[in-house]
Amino acid sequence: MTNTAKIIEPLAKFHAKVTRGGQFTFPLWTRVYHELDVGDYVELIIRVKHGGDVLRGLFVARLVDKGNITIPKGLRDEMGIKKDTVVEVLVVRAYRLKDLLGDHSKLIKQLSLSKNSIHGLQG
Repeated sequence: MTNTAKIIEPLAKFHAKVTRGGQFTFPLWTRVYHELDVGDYVELIIRVKHGGDVLRGLFVARLVDKGNITIPKGLRDEMGIKKDTVVEVLVVRAYRLKDLLGDHSKLIKQLSLSKNSIHGLQG
């Protein structure tokens, strides 16, 4: 029997410092290079050194204005991630709204940027 585990090459890899609210900034030039926009989703692996071990967590996050991403609280608690923790971030997959929804992605982007949701589209 052969083991055919598939190795996944990340789209990007970077280090980030976590803020008090469990956030980090997704680098601008990584977003530009991969043509990621507000409202797109990324599948991420985060790694953190904890003693002599390296802990790993996987989650999907939505890109918001300015590229801030929040690590889910349960994952932060489980991995011992606090303010000023440096995490290694691997971008495994990107889900671009424009690829998934075509022209409808413009409407979704407008809605996500609007403070009043649907009211922001009315003239």
